[in-house]
Amino acid sequence: MSNSLFLSRDVVDEILSTLAEALPPVFARKDVPRFLGSSLAVGTLANLGRTNGPPYIRRGRHAVYEKKSFLVWYRNWLLSGLTSRD
Repeated sequence: MSNSLFLSRDVVDEILSTLAEALPPVFARKDVPRFLGSSLAVGTLANLGRTNGPPYIRRGRHAVYEKKSFLVWYRNWLLSGLTSRD
């Protein structure tokens, strides 16, 4: 096992619980680092938006996310990185 934090379903659920309290009902892609730090870069999120990223709405030049649908996507995204040790 590496030195990185082993991500379990319990850890993912705790992350999402904390994030659910912090996120506003609607937020812009550019504001994601304020809530997620550097764990998910804005550019990565934009690239994922073209394929299998969270659902979003375009407001001019800005991508806007709805909290509940973003959290569902983020949970699935985090869980997809879990190993079979879970």
